[in-house]
Amino acid sequence: MHFSFKKGVDMEMYGEYEHTVDAKGRMNFPAKLREEFGEHFYICKSLNEKCLTVYTAESWEALKASLRGKPSKIAKPIERFLIGGGSEVEPDKQGRIAIPCALRAYANITGEVVVVGLVDGAEIWDKAAWEEYNNKITLEDISGLAEELGI
Repeated sequence: MHFSFKKGVDMEMYGEYEHTVDAKGRMNFPAKLREEFGEHFYICKSLNEKCLTVYTAESWEALKASLRGKPSKIAKPIERFLIGGGSEVEPDKQGRIAIPCALRAYANITGEVVVVGLVDGAEIWDKAAWEEYNNKITLEDISGLAEELGI
């Protein structure tokens, strides 16, 4: 489940950026991505991997809207997992964001992180988990997925 609302022009969320999380859970969020995300954005647990997903304010609202009116038995667990565990963040003057303790624990973030730009959002990974993910996935895996999508 991923949602995107463009700001009128194509957003450019790409690249890998390495940073460190300090003892207070703060990390510098990449300047290039801050430009795309704006003054505030949202982070929550990822549905696909043990990392954090970063949403623009617009895509966060689209996510919430997509859950409204859905059968409670299905929507409530997703709401609890994503929305209930999510956090609005606003970079400070140094470009740092604070990642809440529960989100850091979920993604096993303790020190070094990698911020990965995606087509319309980003992910925050513990650096060791990111390296492990990259070591497991093969070129053949990616090629096969690309073929499925017709790219």
